[in-house]
Amino acid sequence: MTTSVLIADDSPYIRTAYRRILETQDDLEVSVVVDDGRAAVEAAEGISLDVAILDVRMPRLDGITAGKKIREASPSTAIVIVSAFDDWTYIQDLVATDPGGKAYILKNSLDDIGELIRVVRQVRKGYVIFDHVLVDKLVGYYERHTSPEAREFSKGHLDVITLYSRGFERSEIGSMLEISSDQLDQNLSDLFTYLEIDESDDRGSQVATTISFLHRCVALDA
Repeated sequence: MTTSVLIADDSPYIRTAYRRILETQDDLEVSVVVDDGRAAVEAAEGISLDVAILDVRMPRLDGITAGKKIREASPSTAIVIVSAFDDWTYIQDLVATDPGGKAYILKNSLDDIGELIRVVRQVRKGYVIFDHVLVDKLVGYYERHTSPEAREFSKGHLDVITLYSRGFERSEIGSMLEISSDQLDQNLSDLFTYLEIDESDDRGSQVATTISFLHRCVALDA
């Protein structure tokens, strides 16, 4: 199954770099490349589009607004916002409604070419994905604003949610943390309980858990 991708960025260097990275993969096809947000919305209207990669700040229309318009017209299109700014206002605006199939990634993280490919594949599956720098900040907020004896989340819980919020799947998390499937299931069950998440399918639970953790940690640092 081929994934159709739109790239919108006002930097010709970035547009070319993303296209070259994605086109190394047989399952990813760059269908449209444009240089501003309004052009992205207009181009998306005429094609079947799986993923839109949008710079957060562009001429004529910003990436967040362009993503909303694309998603309104095509609810199945996943949105990847690429930004130089770790701004919670942008992030919360992005995931305020229908957060599944959305990602907020910092540009510096895409120096690892494999990360862009991974994010595109995972966001198309419906996961919500935050950059590792952002997730580390959320964990830092939690640890800084809660006393050790009052914390609901242990280090094991935080290790799991760090990878969960980056869009990794259960099988990957267990392997990366070198823990058993039983231990992983217990940590996830604890997280669902603490965050009052109704466990459903893996994707639905991942989205709900990640968004709940985001709101809780940002509120702690307010």
